Amino acid sequence: MKSNPELGKFVRKSALPKAFPYLSYGILVLFSGLSLFIYFKLIEPISRGTIRFDGGVGILYYFIIFITAIPLIISYVATYMSRGAIFYLYENGIVTNSKGNTETLYFKDIQDVYLFTSGKNMFAFNTIAIRKNSSADWHPISARYSGIYQVIEFIRSRHVSVYLPLLLKKLEEGHSVDFTYVDFKNLPIKQFKSININSYLNGKTKTMQVFKDKLMVDSQIIYFKEVLNFSVTDWTNEIQLINTDEKVVFKKAFSSISSCDSFIALLDELINKRNNMQ
Repeated sequence: MKSNPELGKFVRKSALPKAFPYLSYGILVLFSGLSLFIYFKLIEPISRGTIRFDGGVGILYYFIIFITAIPLIISYVATYMSRGAIFYLYENGIVTNSKGNTETLYFKDIQDVYLFTSGKNMFAFNTIAIRKNSSADWHPISARYSGIYQVIEFIRSRHVSVYLPLLLKKLEEGHSVDFTYVDFKNLPIKQFKSININSYLNGKTKTMQVFKDKLMVDSQIIYFKEVLNFSVTDWTNEIQLINTDEKVVFKKAFSSISSCDSFIALLDELINKRNNMQ
């Protein structure tokens, strides 16, 4: 892919690996050869009486059917698992190609970025999902995609650098900005019950509003002037806001918040940098 004037410099391509389908085709050829060998070297000679075989020749036909069915099943599963959108990452956005249909997602238009940890990986995020808004379709990029960690790092950093200035401008104009989230107490259950990424993403979420001087969440109003500097704790992976009375007034899991990187960057601008200026 070449650079695009609007999308900027092309960075990388990410797609599902094709090694498994190719391997399944090799297995299919191998087992097909074995089936032909059994037929011409065993069944035919047995039928002509040149080879003595005490068992019924029918069992050999069943065996041929069995060893033919196995690679066909493996090939089908491999082909099914290799189906998925291809993602082309650019400096200013992402182009998706799914079944010949392309869609361009500019970082400035992406409102929701969700991070996941799946499989045996218990610490680093290895799955990411993006969408333009709450009415648009999700575009998940799972751990099976090539260069997934580089893809996640790039999307996270580029989205914050483009999206944060837009949020700050909106707040300066007197508007609020919304972030969706999943309750921390329901997050483990939600992940456990989810059949796949889409079933998780399509679950029930809540919305919190950020204003220039306050945060509104769960019918609670938190004024930033009453909040101390905040940070994300590494070992608990939580975002906490503590007021001047040293009471925790806000606590959410980092991965439970949509566009969580932009959220903490925004709080850093509205709380930490304001406190440092006083």
